Amino acid sequence: MLLSGLLSSSGYWLHQRSGTNSFQWIGESVDRVSTQKPMVALTFDDGPRGPVSRRLMLELNRLNTKATFFLVGRQIKQFPHLTTELWRSGHQLANHSFAHKAMDSGNLWRFWQEVRDTDLLIRQSGYTGPIHFRAPMGKKRLALPLVLALAQKKHILWDVNPHDYKNTAPELMVQTVLQKVRPGSIVLLHDRPNTVAALAGMVEGLRAKGYQLVTVDQLLAQQR
Repeated sequence: MLLSGLLSSSGYWLHQRSGTNSFQWIGESVDRVSTQKPMVALTFDDGPRGPVSRRLMLELNRLNTKATFFLVGRQIKQFPHLTTELWRSGHQLANHSFAHKAMDSGNLWRFWQEVRDTDLLIRQSGYTGPIHFRAPMGKKRLALPLVLALAQKKHILWDVNPHDYKNTAPELMVQTVLQKVRPGSIVLLHDRPNTVAALAGMVEGLRAKGYQLVTVDQLLAQQR
């Protein structure tokens, strides 16, 4: 009875902790890279989204900034040529599930299919780099980390979130990023019009503070 109770309570603790941003019971989860170098990675979720993603890409290119795009499989199917344009512009591609449904509950087979199918679409675009993963909303518990560990994928999360909802003012987003960023930070952003409007302020402000803007892979290289 005592052993059963201990197992039950530890299982509950593990289940609860696995829902947080900083804890993952198996595999590698990264929300920030420990480095003293003034480097930061801008990451963009939920694309490709047609015209707004193209505007975002063109603005990044104008600013001579490389970023990492966590792409949704069903969006890749809708905009395959834009997916190709992203990596040809020097940006890193990553996996953000196929259907963008929460992955903190559900079965292993669905999670495996979503990761596998989105990887395949990214490869079909011609992209040859490593493909990391980010769960929709960052939600995970027990099953998803196991799938990612079996697929040998890093789970890339974030430590700076300017909450770039559709009604968030670009000026507030810029202010939040500049206040919260630190060496090794990963910034969570999305393919949205107000994010495009905030981008120049973020990039110019970060550079004025001495930061180098890099892809997730370039940032991860600092911890090795």
